[in-house]
Amino acid sequence: MQPEREPVEFLPDFCTGARVLRVLVVCEAVAVVLALGGSLTTALGERFLLLSIYLQWIGICSAAALCLIKRYASRLSARGVALLAYLTLLAVTFAITEITYVAGRYSGFALLLEDASHDGFVARSLGICAVVSALALRYFWLRSAWQNQAQAEMRARLEALQARIEPHFLFNSLNSIAALIAVRPDDAENALEDLAVLLRARLATSTPESVTLDEEMTMVDAYVRIESLRLGERLHVDVQIEDGARSCRLPALSLQPLVENAIGHGVARLPEGGTVTLQARRERDALVLQVANPLAGDAPPVPGNRQALANIRHRLALRYEGAAELRVHAQTARFTVDMVVPQRAESVS
Repeated sequence: MQPEREPVEFLPDFCTGARVLRVLVVCEAVAVVLALGGSLTTALGERFLLLSIYLQWIGICSAAALCLIKRYASRLSARGVALLAYLTLLAVTFAITEITYVAGRYSGFALLLEDASHDGFVARSLGICAVVSALALRYFWLRSAWQNQAQAEMRARLEALQARIEPHFLFNSLNSIAALIAVRPDDAENALEDLAVLLRARLATSTPESVTLDEEMTMVDAYVRIESLRLGERLHVDVQIEDGARSCRLPALSLQPLVENAIGHGVARLPEGGTVTLQARRERDALVLQVANPLAGDAPPVPGNRQALANIRHRLALRYEGAAELRVHAQTARFTVDMVVPQRAESVS
């Protein structure tokens, strides 16, 4: 059994409003549980209100403390950050509990004390904090470990995608180029440059996580020009890209495989050929892409098509945590793939 790998930077960023809101929601849930579990002789509504104020105070101060730890404790190991965060949460709870106990003698917070001694009130508060904090930090730790593993799997899949050069495509391209050398040397040279672009992208040791649509279209255009040498007039590609979409970002090598599938599993299998339609537009905070191709109705499905789609869908899910979409519409004579890529996360890539 391998030892559990230490996740790096496992603590979420509590400096954002969304994280603070989640903390406050958890505090409210704890307040509900404590209010219902308290003495039946006290007013439930008043007790819940005081518990909410008390716990929200702890929640906001704890989120602020975790925010500072996230920003200024980067030199510590993940285990050091976990220990520091745990002790800090206990310290924050202890400080606010002490203030609440002292203030409770002179305010409505005395209802929370329920005639408890100082030590009993502090011990109960620290006990609840110890359990909740331990569960929360453990969740963050496991979530970070899962994300690290998922990212490693995504990089491995991308490397496999880069290294996947279809032998038939490579041999057909070289044969087409060889046939052009004697009669159309300029076209042969251009085809070699296009093939070099594809090989460089597929075999590169390091690839950016995201590229602009314009950059991705460089590989798409290179692939289409090479396939045009083999298919000739049978292949038509209709590209419709709105101006605002060209600067949008998307994962590298995500659109080109869709066009490759549309040509290889669609147009190339039709004796009369057909048209691949590629559309791209910007809708609010998302890049919307659509690739459509004709199908041979009596032709059996090609397994490689499903594998490529599953690969891209998995990469989108890991990178965007469910915010991206890959929708497939398979009809009798037409196959359409819609890909929606969020741009708020991509804008900082």
